[in-house]
Amino acid sequence: MPRFLIPLGIVAAGLIIYSLIECLMTPRHQVRAMPKAVWILIIVLVPLVGALLWLFLGRRRGSSSGGGTASGPARPQRPQSPDDDAAFLRQLDVQRKQAARQAELDRREAELKAQEKRKPKDNGTGESGGANTPKPDGGADQS
Repeated sequence: MPRFLIPLGIVAAGLIIYSLIECLMTPRHQVRAMPKAVWILIIVLVPLVGALLWLFLGRRRGSSSGGGTASGPARPQRPQSPDDDAAFLRQLDVQRKQAARQAELDRREAELKAQEKRKPKDNGTGESGGANTPKPDGGADQS
């Protein structure tokens, strides 16, 4: 019989310590039935029974109620992974479009710079047909 009492005493002590710490850490608006100080006294003065009463009656159950309770604010549901989050996927889509737009602008800018580099060479050779270029008959344009 003593073989079972020692492990049972250890489990009971752990349960009491857990209940006491949880009672101390629980915000006041989540404590049910009695004030927080009364719950602490019950856990300390009636050790095992007080701890069990606290666990079953004294606190609100957060995640097991299946949503927000009427008296407390509901926590927003977070997706399990980033690819389940619609806002995250929209943000990725916007970033991808912006990167493509920036790449297109960079490409166009490079083309314009290349055209500007070619333009002065073309004007110097006389092939562009400017106002001071000689006519094929040997005369200059006099207009």
